[in-house]
Amino acid sequence: MCSALDPEAQPQLRELSERLRAFYNDSAVAAAYFAAAEQPNAIWTPKMTGHWRLKQTIPRGSRVVDLGCGTAHPCRNLEDRDVRYTGVDWSEPQIEHNRKRMASHEFVACSLYRTALPAGSFDVAISLYTIEHLCWPHLLLDEMFRLVRPGGLIAVLTPPFRQRAAIKSFDYGLTPRPFKDKIRTFRWLDAGLHLYQHRVAYPWFLRRNHPLNAPEHRFLIHLDPICLRSRTWFPDADAVYLTYGREMMDRLVRLGADEVELRPFECCVIGRRR
Repeated sequence: MCSALDPEAQPQLRELSERLRAFYNDSAVAAAYFAAAEQPNAIWTPKMTGHWRLKQTIPRGSRVVDLGCGTAHPCRNLEDRDVRYTGVDWSEPQIEHNRKRMASHEFVACSLYRTALPAGSFDVAISLYTIEHLCWPHLLLDEMFRLVRPGGLIAVLTPPFRQRAAIKSFDYGLTPRPFKDKIRTFRWLDAGLHLYQHRVAYPWFLRRNHPLNAPEHRFLIHLDPICLRSRTWFPDADAVYLTYGREMMDRLVRLGADEVELRPFECCVIGRRR
């Protein structure tokens, strides 16, 4: 683990970023990644609490920018609110695919950390299940803040990796399937390590008096995600940021936003730029 804010950790973070980029550019991995990514996105629905709350918060007719839009499913779910949607993603093939499917909306392929979009040009900036995959998550929040006008909303949805009651193994993603696979294939040592991570390591790590929870250790990054060890992908095997809603909200407040809503067990963070 290291902090994304630590100057001494920047070489490690740059190396991790390059390794992840190579992982995503692997054709076999990319095919599996996008096929699997479509499954949860296909059932993206405002009936889920965090999604419903996000949709209700967005005023009708808003100019919405979605950082890390991926397959852009929120775009279609927001159409009944007459929004003007702009999706931003690193993946040029994905952006081209979105342009063909949703030609009436704008899609831009560029860095999420510093887009070429004008400052203050949107009413709402959203990012859904993206920030946990970034080596510099605080820079995404900074860019979201820059893009919204005064009075505009900033909303982030992400898995709650650092909540005590919801903690799941960060090394092994969010789904129980990998653990069951280890039992089924008699990988006892790996299964034992999995249980250790769930029951011992991360509950100990999440103690409030743990050294890594001190202010100088914010935006903690996992330097060795399982996707880089096994060259396989399942949901959140490529997550690197140990998400924490409170620190995300604090970052937005320091930039000049007011807290609107913080739902820790869903890690739903909504702020309003002053």
